[in-house]
Formats: sequence, C-alpha cells, structure tokens
Amino acid sequence: MKRVSVRYGSLVWLTVAAVPIVAPGCGEDRSNVTADSSDGLSLTNGLAAINGLSLTNGLSLTNGLSLTNGLSLTNGLSSVNGLSSVSGLMTTASGRKTVAYLVKCALAANDSLVKADQNGTNYTFAGGVGLCPAWKNGGVSGDAACIEGISACLMAHVNTAGVHIPIWLDSNDSAIGWGIDRINYPMQEGTFFGDVIDTGYLTNIGKPAVAAPVAYYCDGAGFPSGAAGIVAGRLGANQAGAPYLNPFGNGALCQNNSLAVGQFSNGVAGSCPPGSSSNPAAGCPDGYKSLTTTSNSAVWFHGITVWRNNNYTPAFDTGYQYTFSALVTQSSPMVVDAATSPVQQYKASAGLATSLFNMAPRGSSWTMSSVGNPGKCLDAGVATNGTGIVLNVCNGGASQSWNITANAQNGSFRVAAASTGRCMNVRGGSTAAGAVMEVYDCNAFSTSAMFNIQAR
Repeated sequence: MKRVSVRYGSLVWLTVAAVPIVAPGCGEDRSNVTADSSDGLSLTNGLAAINGLSLTNGLSLTNGLSLTNGLSLTNGLSSVNGLSSVSGLMTTASGRKTVAYLVKCALAANDSLVKADQNGTNYTFAGGVGLCPAWKNGGVSGDAACIEGISACLMAHVNTAGVHIPIWLDSNDSAIGWGIDRINYPMQEGTFFGDVIDTGYLTNIGKPAVAAPVAYYCDGAGFPSGAAGIVAGRLGANQAGAPYLNPFGNGALCQNNSLAVGQFSNGVAGSCPPGSSSNPAAGCPDGYKSLTTTSNSAVWFHGITVWRNNNYTPAFDTGYQYTFSALVTQSSPMVVDAATSPVQQYKASAGLATSLFNMAPRGSSWTMSSVGNPGKCLDAGVATNGTGIVLNVCNGGASQSWNITANAQNGSFRVAAASTGRCMNVRGGSTAAGAVMEVYDCNAFSTSAMFNIQAR
C-alpha cells in the first residue's frame, strides 16, 4: 500500500492537484499541496492562507459533518471512532479534501494526522492553524471554542467557485490573533461564524434554540453593500450553493450592526479601506469578538474575519471540473459547450459532459480541455476579432493558452487568449442557446465577455 502526504499548511500560495490514481487493491489520491514559500503563523499579525474548499467536498448545510460522514465529536480524530476509515469522508477523494481542511484548521502547523481509507491506504494531513489541537486525541463535543472556531475556519476557506484566492484571517482565538496586513490584504471581506459540524439543537455548546448546521457571514467594510459587494469566487448571489447567509440582511456590514462587538486593535479613524460604505471617521475594526443572531438570540464568540487582496490572480484546482457561463445569460444561465466546433453556449440545466472543462496550468496561463471530448482544448486560432473559438487536439500551443482575471467585485472573470489578449465573448451578446463563442477586443463593461466560473 502507498502512503500519501497531503500538506495543507498556513501558506502564502498553494498549488493544488487532486488526480485519483487507482492501482489493483490500493488507491492513491494525489491531493498534494506544495508551496512556493512559507508564511509563519503570528499571534499578532493574523494568518495568510488560501481558500479552496469547494462545496463538492461535502460541506453542506443539509448535513452536519459529524452526522453521516464518519466523524465523531466524542472521540479524538486519531481514534478509530473519531474519524472513520471505513465510512464517510475518508472514503472519497473529495471527502479527503474536506478532512485536509478540517485538520489544517484544528491542528497546529507542527502537527499532522495519519488516517487510512477503506482500502488501507494511509494519508498524512498536515496541521496549520491550531484552533483545536486537543481534538487529535480527545473528544470536543461540548467545546464551543473548538466547534465554532473550526466551523468558521472551514467557512472562511470555502470557495463556491472552486477558484483559489489568497486571504488573510484574524480572530479573537489566540491561535490566529488580531492584526492585519493592510498593504497586501486591504479589503475586509467579511466575518464567518456558526456551527457546520454538529447536527440538531446545539445544547452541547450552550445554544439550545439553534438547530445546526448553521453557517453565517456578514459583509466586511472593504466592500460596498448590495450587489456591488460580490467577491469573485467567494461571496455573492451568483455563487451556486453558498453554504452561508447573512443573518443581518443581504449586504449588511458587521461594523454597522449593534449586535457585532468590535475589536479595535487597529481600527483607528481614517483607516477604512477605499470603497467602504462605512463612516471613515469611526474607524474600521480588525474583526469582531462576538456576533449575535437575532432569530435565536445566539451569541457566537469564535468568528473569523477575512481580509482579501484587492488585485488577486485566481488559480484553479486541477482536481475539479469547471463550467463557464456568460454574465449576459445570468437570468437563464447558458454555459460554454464543446459538443460542436466552433463551441457554442448551451443550457446549464442540461448538465452535459461537453460543458465541463479540466483546467491545466501553462506558465501563468491556463488550458481548458473538454471533459466530453478528451484530449481536445479550446483554441482561439488566429484570435482576431470575431474568430470563433474551436476545439482542437491539445498541443500546448499559444492559441490554446488563456489568461483568466477577476472582474472587480462583480463575481465574474475575464477569459482572454494569451496570444492576442482578446477576450472570450458570446457573439452578438446573445442569450440564446447555440450562440457561438468568439474572441473579441475586451470591453470592461460587456457582460457577454464576463463569465461566472463554477467548480463541479
């Protein structure tokens, strides 16, 4: 049997690969995470990390992690009953990704957890944040700090689009601490809190009126309220299946709510980030010591506030498959479909394999190969204005390389041919099925050249 190392540490940038390889009687999941450089965990400076836990991994509000996923709060993770090898999360590649983030949040950076899957293959999961080191060997069923802290940490790392974006965390929990990096992470994205591990009423952590799993966030002052505050690949109405909601109302800021108790270690007058709808004279808190949900009068003391870079480069997970849907079709979503060449857009509801794409890095660019037509990639050809995007045998050529950038705060991405810089576009701005996908001069205001990207 093979031993597989899964390293999810507290890192500045992570490159993720998750390609299952099955050998007779022994499976190997290459969920290896490597880093260009290490980021030390400081109690005064917060924590830099990468979010990339797609909802395909099992984090769902319909099912607490500890209910049917082979995870017990009454036993240590290292025990047979704490994290099962024969049922639940350890038995699938996507489930093991959830375990990787769970262990990353719970254990310290100098610790790790070794667990076997149903085939006897051992996996090593690295610690990182250290919010609940005691869970490795003991139960935490009544430990609110552990359960709430890990829940907030998992939510903070969720990326509903499966697109990896660098984030900065700070928190009242000493394992993370207060303090922010306004140079590299100037945008306060939001604060996450709740319990996504338990199921049922939370008498065990002093919230008998709350039925879990529950997941919340409220918007940070780094974004205006409402639709303009959407974060590409993170928060926003266009992200399918988001596990969290804002209990104070869509677009509501933690800072402006009397039920959020502020931490002002760096919240001085004039420190609000550009674009904030808050009053700059009041200062902007680093984060929040507690938040109260009015529907059940529950007080959450272990939230995590997330800060984001305002000019990030998105990265894609080669273990996921992605759809591309033009913003112009958002009311009745169409997705790029490779059943024909030139490629067209087709109804997202059809769920076709030809509408799914594997992403592979090529330098700073990406190639997109069709799941329904293996070995063939999206090709921009000569990439002059109006050139239809075709499907060709993947050859590593410049015309098959695409640069993908996030559009500022509207939740979408621009996909441009690396050879000429021209953008993928729905011909004529059509919303109809069968409209050809082409390349055309990029237009910052054209919704036919902006794409929602979603992991499947």
